[in-house]
Amino acid sequence: MAPDAPTGPAGAEYPDLRAVVFTDHVPPGAAEELPALYNTLLSTQDWFEIEDGAKPTGACLLESPHHIILFHVVDDTIEVLNKEFAIGPRSAERACRALFRALPGTRRIHLEILFPPWELKLPKRILYWTDHMIVDLPDTVDAYHASLGRRTRREVRSKRRRLLEAHPDTVVQTVASADRPEELIEAMITWKNERFNARGERTVWQEEPGASDDFAELVRRRGRIRVTHVDGRLAAVTFLFPVGTAVYALQSGFDPDYEDFSLGFLNTYENIADAIHTGYRSFSLLWGQNDYKRRLGAKPRRATRLSVFRAQTDRLYSLDEGWEVAWRNLQRNGQREYWLARHASGRHLQRLGLRRTRSGADKTDKASSPR
Repeated sequence: MAPDAPTGPAGAEYPDLRAVVFTDHVPPGAAEELPALYNTLLSTQDWFEIEDGAKPTGACLLESPHHIILFHVVDDTIEVLNKEFAIGPRSAERACRALFRALPGTRRIHLEILFPPWELKLPKRILYWTDHMIVDLPDTVDAYHASLGRRTRREVRSKRRRLLEAHPDTVVQTVASADRPEELIEAMITWKNERFNARGERTVWQEEPGASDDFAELVRRRGRIRVTHVDGRLAAVTFLFPVGTAVYALQSGFDPDYEDFSLGFLNTYENIADAIHTGYRSFSLLWGQNDYKRRLGAKPRRATRLSVFRAQTDRLYSLDEGWEVAWRNLQRNGQREYWLARHASGRHLQRLGLRRTRSGADKTDKASSPR
């Protein structure tokens, strides 16, 4: 194994891992390469700064295949900022080994992967997972439309016809410039609050009022806006974020006065069609396996967040994290886990009873046991 390389402006080189690690800076041009390399909004400098509130302080560069992994260090943990990015298990292992060598005072790495966790042959703990709903886009809108189920195709036609019969002056436009998105964001928030509050629910915009300022900044930097006007009145808005060959539909909303016309469903279909016309290859509907996403062709892509450890013994230094994972899983699964445990216990007791019967320990059970 090659010895640890000295750290300097050129980075620490590890030829055996085909890796270079910059521990105290990001080399020029590295962050700018991320969008074209990974085609994901969640692995861009803008997302790191605005949504994560984090600034990368170092980078790990891999070759064969080429990867750029940005990170910062918090206490004994290397926080990899890349998310939802395509890296294979062998490359992920090389990156982790290189980071641990370059930063000997660290014990663990927080890393998000898209492959099954067991394929990473390093000590680890699963923290949580998220399913991203992705539509893989064909070459033509006709091909996309044909890929949908018969019921969905009929639904698109009937809802579109019903809307245009009632409101023939319906216009969908793309706002190329997003320099001043605040008014459209405010309209979307107002609509969402009205619809959710009517169901007795609160929105994230009410829970975190300052989130709209951060979102507006992200729109200014990377966003495109598609708006729908009905009879000259603003009726719906979608905030899209093209990254490489992908488009992300990050937020959308419609006027509750038009809820009977299924504007949300129709606009999603039209936004996907527009992305195909423009030449994009995938359309992200983000998290949550809502039924309408599946009907419009989205399939789940699971992203798993891991703690990767330098050694198995380092797990002992993060027992608090283990408890947090257990508590999160308990909250997530709730009654499901309770009933699964009860059923498993019942099956176990039944097997014990059958074994006792077969061993002749309980002849009464033998006479009454089912065949």
